[in-house]
Amino acid sequence: MTDWYYHEPGQGRVGPLSADEMRQRYRQRRIARDTLAWHEGLREWQPVERLIEELGLSGVQPDASLPPPVPPRPAAATASHAGPMRATAPPPPNRTGCIIIAIVLGVVGLFLLGILAAVALPAYQQYVERSKAARTGQAAPQGQTAPQGQTPPPSVQQKVATFDAERLADTDALARELVTVAMREFYVANGNTCPDTFEFETLQVRHSRYQGNEDGWFGIEPAAPGGGQCAYAVRFFGLGPEVLDKTLRYEVNISGDEVAIVCRNQSLPSGHLPPHCHVI
Repeated sequence: MTDWYYHEPGQGRVGPLSADEMRQRYRQRRIARDTLAWHEGLREWQPVERLIEELGLSGVQPDASLPPPVPPRPAAATASHAGPMRATAPPPPNRTGCIIIAIVLGVVGLFLLGILAAVALPAYQQYVERSKAARTGQAAPQGQTAPQGQTPPPSVQQKVATFDAERLADTDALARELVTVAMREFYVANGNTCPDTFEFETLQVRHSRYQGNEDGWFGIEPAAPGGGQCAYAVRFFGLGPEVLDKTLRYEVNISGDEVAIVCRNQSLPSGHLPPHCHVI
């Protein structure tokens, strides 16, 4: 469990707190979008509005019936004992100082954007390459992606052409884990709305292992609910021609943190199903 901290004016650092406690304080208006927060792994304190997804605040609204936090008490003014106060004009604004501050902030912002791009861009590129490969039916394992229009190397073709039940089972387990994590993080936070493609892509970019690897990967898209609160069609790639672009159906129910997934076969051939998947 991740330990969260936030900064409260006049009190300093508050924590450690769980994500649920942070969401509760957000509902109670004890913290707001401009409140600075941090957890282990972040390089620096960041406003809550940049951590909406990590905290699961997408569908959480502050309670308007509660008062906002009391602002910090200003320092008391001191009176002069040297004589009566004289009205004086305020000093002219220091325009040079403002320009320098704006330049410094701009440089720092570009530096931070560069760091974020260096971290997020490779994971996003991997996800895009794998999505393209899924649409064409070609293999796109990490570190061995073939240029567009070219045939993958023989070693990759061999992996695509060979079916392995254990690799299919591992890929199916990874797809189940992704659905479970997405349901816990987004379903209640989004007003009991089923996670869709955006939520799955968000998790796949954040946690690259959900993209799969040279041993097989999958695509997932929402389906019409039937036997569950949510339903998804799952397609497999890189696991052999027998199951290429074939689909399973996940029927999903959630109660609290408990997520139950019933797998039903839609188009996989007989003898090529992952464990615990039913034939319909």
